[in-house]
Amino acid sequence: MDATTSNIQEVKEKHNKFQVLKCPWCGTKMVKDRVGNEMAGLFGYRMRSNRHFEMFCPQESCFFAEKLPIQIVDEELYSTPPTLLFGTVDKFALLPWKKEIGSFFAAGSENRSPELIIQDELHLISGPLGTMVGLYEAAIDVLCQQKGIKTKIVASTATIRRAKEQCAALYDREVSQFPHPGLNAEDSFFARESNIDYDKGSFGRKYIGLMPSGKTKAMMEVRSIAALLQKINTMDLPDEIKDKFWTLTVYFNSLKDLGKCSTLVDDDVKDFIKRTAYRLGTAKDARMIGQADELTSRVSTTELNETLDKLEKLSYSKENIEKRHFPSNVLLATNMISVGIDVARLNVMLLVGQPKLTSEYIQASSRVGRSYPGVAFAMYDGSKSRDRSHYEQFRAYHESFYKHVEPTGATPFSKPARDRALHAILIAVMRMSVEELKSEKDAAKFTMDEYQKQIEFIKNFIVKRNNDIIQRINPDMDNDAERIANEIDTVFSEWQTRAESYDEEHFFYGEKFMSKSPDEGEGRLIKVFNTSPQDRAFDTMTSMRNVDSTVAGNVLIWEENTDES
Repeated sequence: MDATTSNIQEVKEKHNKFQVLKCPWCGTKMVKDRVGNEMAGLFGYRMRSNRHFEMFCPQESCFFAEKLPIQIVDEELYSTPPTLLFGTVDKFALLPWKKEIGSFFAAGSENRSPELIIQDELHLISGPLGTMVGLYEAAIDVLCQQKGIKTKIVASTATIRRAKEQCAALYDREVSQFPHPGLNAEDSFFARESNIDYDKGSFGRKYIGLMPSGKTKAMMEVRSIAALLQKINTMDLPDEIKDKFWTLTVYFNSLKDLGKCSTLVDDDVKDFIKRTAYRLGTAKDARMIGQADELTSRVSTTELNETLDKLEKLSYSKENIEKRHFPSNVLLATNMISVGIDVARLNVMLLVGQPKLTSEYIQASSRVGRSYPGVAFAMYDGSKSRDRSHYEQFRAYHESFYKHVEPTGATPFSKPARDRALHAILIAVMRMSVEELKSEKDAAKFTMDEYQKQIEFIKNFIVKRNNDIIQRINPDMDNDAERIANEIDTVFSEWQTRAESYDEEHFFYGEKFMSKSPDEGEGRLIKVFNTSPQDRAFDTMTSMRNVDSTVAGNVLIWEENTDES
């Protein structure tokens, strides 16, 4: 679609879903932008031969002006597997659906299978998500070992407890910690704890607790935000120092609370800033703030990238203000900010309510004070006993909050997890490891007698993995190995029964029916989770998120007869 100056923003948000917005080599923008009433720049995306997508740098003098060695379209990645692949665990759910994913594991090719997996932010792979990921990791492990090499896994996290048990549940591996804890907690040889020394440029982060009494939560949000914004405005500091505290980050535990505060910033906060200025000085001292910026899931990818760009590049200075180039005043964020956001300008944070997990509290508050002195204000709700407890134990808690990090857990072979996804990993492994069963129609060719050897291999692998995980975590746990073996046989038996109910031309895995139901006389092995209840196909996830069952409801409206007789 051709973009014009009037609709460039709409076109980018609707059609440009790409994460690469500038050349990684020279930094040239790869998207068009509106500068005043003119269009500036070029798009760095194109279709080659009208079939293949590729990216290039619009800067002619750039080394990668012909083509960037980066690919982000799934189909292109399947056809030419990359040396380095970035992805999310959410994609695991597509393993049984798409045969092309097998190319990443060198299935049916001379390529080498993956030899190194790096998992960042390991503490997030826990609970229900960790349970499902642990189950799908069994399939990943089988496929990675097809060429006889066991994959090495490197996982990183700053906030975790019982890492040995969690890694055992997820990856069925022994854990070696690096750096290893030494004799002195302050010096592990690889890293040393730095002492705060402003003269040497070694800064820290200060935590301040606020718990109002007799004031509503909304009123405290308004007054706290207004006071923090106005105070830095009236301080007699050089522009380069004032810039480091100019943007206030406000952290929320839910989108609901964030939405309410967004409205308050547009109205009540501005009014309170003016009232404060009138009381302590003149109207000219009131700080002017525009609309709040957001780092949440409710804004588009384009807006997120623009916000991050604005935070990093647009600093506070009198020259910028005179040119009407305004830096961000208020940044509203949820737990999206906890991972991967490293902006040196963010050094003041207001946390509204104590986060549910200590690990989340540490990750969120660590976004400030990373390069310069930082301060985090924790605003507690006096009506909640948990918040009151944190306030009462504030100093003791913050002096040792790493020891309060909650242990994480995952139970990949529990009965609910097996009911949800055991069939998916069995189908995925069988489909990708047997050449004759890869295509969409090949689901009809399956028989237990012909593929008994593969069935036994998969069954033994999964049962052994279950036994190993139990031994690593807790040998006294109940072992469901026999039930798991029976359930595996049941899945393959059901596959064969369904395949025999249709001819080879009308029974499929189910990818072609992801958005529609099969026609009369057609059958499928798997269906999208929680759809077509009358269909006997296996309910199979397409995503690790939002897989709860929906409940249909009817609204009855009682209308009395008001006609006069």
